[in-house]
Amino acid sequence: MGNEKRKIKSLIIRNEITKINVGRSGLTEAVTKEIDRQLDEHEIVKIKLLKNSPLIEEADVKEIAKELASSLKAEVMDVRGRTITLYRKQKSK
Repeated sequence: MGNEKRKIKSLIIRNEITKINVGRSGLTEAVTKEIDRQLDEHEIVKIKLLKNSPLIEEADVKEIAKELASSLKAEVMDVRGRTITLYRKQKSK
């Protein structure tokens, strides 16, 4: 996965990935489903926890990333500030 990981890191740095903002409502079922759908479609997604997100006060962003990745069967690629980058290999069609 070395080459693949480098390609993904390159996409992260160049900002060429889907972004989802999590605000006041937090990680609702609808937001989680959208993240899941985007992972199915694009393999990689950035999730930004906005300042007004209740999750910021409740837990550490790295813990939130681990829990979210676990529930979506994804891998945490990066956590910077309040931004989480998740990766999940596309299912074979």
